[in-house]
Amino acid sequence: MSYIKELCIGNIKLKNNIILAPMAGITDMPLRLLAKSGGAGLVYTEMVSAKALICNYEKTKKLLKMSDDERPVAAQIFGSSVYSMSEAAKITRDMGADIIDINLGCPVRKVAKAGAGASLLANEKLVSDILESVVKSIDIPVTIKIRIGLLPGQNVAYEVIKIAQNCGIKMVVVHSRPASHGHAGVPDLKSFAEACIDAKIPVIANGGIVDEKTAKDFLQVPNCAGIMIGRGALGNYSIFKRLEEFFNNGKKLSLPSKKERIEWLAKHVKCSIENYGERKGLVVVRKVAHYYVKDLPNAAKIRGMFNKIVTLSDFNELIKII
Repeated sequence: MSYIKELCIGNIKLKNNIILAPMAGITDMPLRLLAKSGGAGLVYTEMVSAKALICNYEKTKKLLKMSDDERPVAAQIFGSSVYSMSEAAKITRDMGADIIDINLGCPVRKVAKAGAGASLLANEKLVSDILESVVKSIDIPVTIKIRIGLLPGQNVAYEVIKIAQNCGIKMVVVHSRPASHGHAGVPDLKSFAEACIDAKIPVIANGGIVDEKTAKDFLQVPNCAGIMIGRGALGNYSIFKRLEEFFNNGKKLSLPSKKERIEWLAKHVKCSIENYGERKGLVVVRKVAHYYVKDLPNAAKIRGMFNKIVTLSDFNELIKII
């Protein structure tokens, strides 16, 4: 049985069903391009506020900067108002997104306090109204990303998937941990399997996928249409190609060597500087630099040194001693 295959989201065909997750403050264009080069079938922007888009905040619009080299690209929006979400979807489409994703899974307190993200899962009527309005407002595919539930033992995903397909949503991503657990703990495979049972649209698994075993645990669930990888891909972008090779040809490729990880970091720095300018480009990479040097000798010292560099010349000197 081939687990890795082409995936259609509405009229958009992906080369494979291994997807980079949207991560707030992390999945900017430079990082998405790295994931694409590592074999990701689809990449997502970081989460952006519908309200901020409507207010035309320049800082928010910059989060939606996209490149033709990363297409197809999905843009994720969040909000709690039917009007703001449909209007933001139109703005995001006009800025070049190929797919609009609605966040129904973010557990961050600030987002939940505004009635958005995972907190929407407690209001099925509002979820239905938002999904229906967004789908009707634009002419490109709409997807959603949800949590299995808000609290341990709760599984609302089955009902939300039913609502989604009735509203015209083209794909659902299910993070198989409750919102209260954030990104910690073991994914609930049993609840994920229950959520998938009657799905008529693709259901993608998310949560704790970092290698061949954790990917297979989800992919062998009936009706699972693919996997979405978040933190497991950071500094490790070849994970997409490695999983494709493993599931299609049975070959378990080596993890990236120290040399390869530093090469990824150098590419990231170069692309980030091209996108933001030298100083800001290096500051932005600080958020993820620790993923590149994790488990290397003197990793803590390297991280501390990276956090102080402000020029490309400084960076080039640093990697000479790694």
